[in-house]
Amino acid sequence: MRTLSFWSGIVCALLCGLVDPVWGYTAVVVLALIQLAMLGASGGSVFLLIHYATILIYFSIAPAMQIANNIDFWETGLLSADAHTQALVLLLLYMAGVEAARLGVPDGPVHLPGRHDTHLVGVAHPLLLLLSCSLAAFATLFIRPDLNFVARGIAGDEDSVPIDFIFFSTLPKMVVLLCFVALAIHAARSKTLWSWCAAGLALGLAAIAANPVNTARQVLLIGLLPLLIHAFGRGRRWVLAGIVFGAIAGLGPVLNLFSRGSFWGETLQTFPFSQDFDAQFVVAGILERAPIPDLGWGRYLLSAVSFFLPRDLKMFPDFDPLGWSAILGNFSQSNLSLPPFTTAYFDFGLAGPAMLGLAISAGFRLVDRAIDPNRPLSGSYLAALVLLAAYVPFMRGPILGWGPFAASGLIAALIAGALSSRAHRSRRLRPARAHMVQRDFPNA
Repeated sequence: MRTLSFWSGIVCALLCGLVDPVWGYTAVVVLALIQLAMLGASGGSVFLLIHYATILIYFSIAPAMQIANNIDFWETGLLSADAHTQALVLLLLYMAGVEAARLGVPDGPVHLPGRHDTHLVGVAHPLLLLLSCSLAAFATLFIRPDLNFVARGIAGDEDSVPIDFIFFSTLPKMVVLLCFVALAIHAARSKTLWSWCAAGLALGLAAIAANPVNTARQVLLIGLLPLLIHAFGRGRRWVLAGIVFGAIAGLGPVLNLFSRGSFWGETLQTFPFSQDFDAQFVVAGILERAPIPDLGWGRYLLSAVSFFLPRDLKMFPDFDPLGWSAILGNFSQSNLSLPPFTTAYFDFGLAGPAMLGLAISAGFRLVDRAIDPNRPLSGSYLAALVLLAAYVPFMRGPILGWGPFAASGLIAALIAGALSSRAHRSRRLRPARAHMVQRDFPNA
């Protein structure tokens, strides 16, 4: 039923968009709400739940109201209906690719929560290791304090600055946040005073390390959303979707005011007119004002994803749509972001967005299987949660700097997961070794 409603809705959205892009985006609003309603019960794909919540925020309500009210962003002037319609078509192709990877997959999860061995349920107890790791990461932030006040983008022209930015700012903040996630999961399971105190201390460190004044919102999303996915991903799914929507659509402009207001004079603008929700507007502007180049066969997408690398290591630096003279000359803001399905369009034509959606959704089918609140806290489980959380800023556009945040989040997840599971592995190995000794030396 859910699959049928999607394909019917995608056809309606395309037909409405060919008449008027406002109607097309309005149809996407209805389609996203219907899909969220059908995904609201326990089980099913956590990825699709995050996917449609993101679509609803960035790619449906905002562009519909922006076009209807003739909003002018970045001093580009009004865009034609044809450009907005083409941007809508790219979005619909991507959504179609995401759902195509789900054909034949049952709506319920392949595994049932709680089917794991009861000896594996719970979290190990290396609280001191996790807390010491948090303190070490927190202390690292003071080695290069200048990098901790980069609110958006990467400051400086030196080749080493992007790498320094990751190791002295983004990664330490992610480590502190993911250690808090691990300690919070442990506290919720063990319910001891010591575990709650440890989680509270980690939360205090995380709040100081990642604050809205000097931290991009991607850090908060990729750092804290894993805890919410763990808590509500299989159970209270409406709560998870509501928190994702409220945190981005409600707090996004507010954090924008604190993080950028003192630097660039940004004023608070109410959703959906805030420039945090201009993804489809930028896509339409580029499609209208820049000549479409020859197919890049993956070079545009690789150039976008490798944005955080130094110029020497950047893959295909010349294949950056936001660096074209036609773009720089028509947008007053150079630090724009493109949704990845747009760069996939430059690479492979209209088939590009659909292929990208198919590949991403197929990959997240594996991640979905790992999302089980009853699983032991391990590096692989935390990494799966981080990947799901990283999908939200990835959809907003990797050129904005999604790469360093996601990479740092995955590294932090592996660190916290390894620390959390070390004592757990040793507990499991001891009985196994004892059994082997008893089997080989029965008289021992």
